[in-house]
Amino acid sequence: MPATPAWSVADVVAHLAEGDDAALAAAQGRDHRGPLAGAGSIDEWTAAGVAAHQGEAPEVRLEAWEAAADAFRWHLAALDGEGWRGRVPWVAGSISVRTLGVLRLNDAWLHGHDVAEAAGERFEADEPTLAFLADLAARTVPGGLSRRGRAHPGAVILLRLGTGQWLLGGAAGERPDPGADPDLVVEAEQLPFVLRAAGRTDGEPWRATGDPVLAADLAATLSSVR
Repeated sequence: MPATPAWSVADVVAHLAEGDDAALAAAQGRDHRGPLAGAGSIDEWTAAGVAAHQGEAPEVRLEAWEAAADAFRWHLAALDGEGWRGRVPWVAGSISVRTLGVLRLNDAWLHGHDVAEAAGERFEADEPTLAFLADLAARTVPGGLSRRGRAHPGAVILLRLGTGQWLLGGAAGERPDPGADPDLVVEAEQLPFVLRAAGRTDGEPWRATGDPVLAADLAATLSSVR
């Protein structure tokens, strides 16, 4: 698996099953870490989840993922508007159920892309899925700058992905005034930006105009998976 060299395809499937099980637990008010609560960091928790399935046959892992994904999807389908806005604990803090659903979509699609790449197959994203993935990648920009010590308080970033656009702050928690002039304008197609944010590609698949230091910091800190 080029994107996850330490994992086989079967390991990726086990990881997805564990993720959907954890998401359902969180959405239902249970501890999303389950029996792996003592695993420590998110990386240790993820590795422990994969290790728990060592020795299982591929079809067993696939059935477990299908069951976990179906259970989480059925839970989401039964929610009303208030339920989608409800907040639940997740690996990096409290998030809305809607965001939890988008994170699981992001994880499943990206790893599906990884498996297809390893098998030499094409893996497309339909328009609604790509819109969700692009929105998630865009909204991670301010937090990424802050987490990695490259925040630009007060700065304004205009990000255009395909036909969508986002006015973003230069630091976590900032919400620029809708009429603010951007210090940096970044333009890209949705899929290349999504793959770059997920660490699946390198380089800068966008056009950036404006503050060169802010542009370099955005490129260095962009991540939708951390």
